[in-house]
Amino acid sequence: MDLKQALIIIISGMLGTVGFSVLFRSDKHRIICNAVGGALTCVVYVICCRYFDHLFAQNFFPAVFATAYAEIMARIMQAPATPILACSIIPLVPGGKLYYTTYYFVMSQMDSFDASLSDTLKISAGLAVGIICISVVVHEITRHKFKQILDVE
Repeated sequence: MDLKQALIIIISGMLGTVGFSVLFRSDKHRIICNAVGGALTCVVYVICCRYFDHLFAQNFFPAVFATAYAEIMARIMQAPATPILACSIIPLVPGGKLYYTTYYFVMSQMDSFDASLSDTLKISAGLAVGIICISVVVHEITRHKFKQILDVE
């Protein structure tokens, strides 16, 4: 992937994130936060595409980054993390792969369907596992802090 392709991915990811932020009726500050999150997630994705050949890894690390970014920005902005994460991770969602998987199935092209389904599942698993890993860590940290507060009082 050359620099031009990388910039196209990053800019289109940011613009797609802005579109979903508007769709979710985010305020101006959250739209900016979401756009930055989408762009940075795409930067991590481009870097991972350069260093990893496996679709799972190419999507796992950007999902980890997007989830950590959403959790940090949620604390800073005193807002829920889920809408920030939903917008920041939009550029990674395998919409095209899912479309072609369905298309190959409907057209009875089973060899292409199998390959496309495998790719779609690897991407989806990378996203899901990345989100879950960070969410569990954040949950455990906040639960531990909450227990300390209750024990002190």
